[in-house]
Amino acid sequence: MSESKLAVRQADDRHCQMEYRRLGLTDLQLSVIGFGASPLGRVFGPSDAREGKTAVHLAIDNGLNFFDVSPYYGLTLAEERLGQALLGKRNRVVLATKCGRYGLEQFDFSMRPVRLSIEESLKRLHTDHVDLFQAHDVEFGNVEQIVNETIPAMRRLQEEGKCPQEPGVGGAALDC
Repeated sequence: MSESKLAVRQADDRHCQMEYRRLGLTDLQLSVIGFGASPLGRVFGPSDAREGKTAVHLAIDNGLNFFDVSPYYGLTLAEERLGQALLGKRNRVVLATKCGRYGLEQFDFSMRPVRLSIEESLKRLHTDHVDLFQAHDVEFGNVEQIVNETIPAMRRLQEEGKCPQEPGVGGAALDC
């Protein structure tokens, strides 16, 4: 029996009780364990698409509902694979993606790429919105641009319903 089939059988044989916590002041209830989807994009080495899909389904079946991804992970491959795995299951998850970082040395926090990023992510993820949208690794950007372009662009997307929660910013501390 393959390892992935064995993992599914073991998960079916035990009863898992997942804990959930409210995210800040939102109405979102997130599982205390999240699914970081970067491995789906081969970030840490080769990965099989079928095993990735099985892992996503197994996570959902065991109560994980928070999935975090980025167009940077596998240069969009992680989003593509996660989107395929979530077909028919989108209403069971809290989905987060990012903007601003698109390659090892490729960053763009200006307004137009932020908008294009979410539009392209939504297509890859097969959804009309993400629950959480974050500027990724902002320490590689310019503080003024983050404040004057990135966040306003994210707010507009929030108003349009593409990312209904408050925008997020992630990365190391900025020197202000």
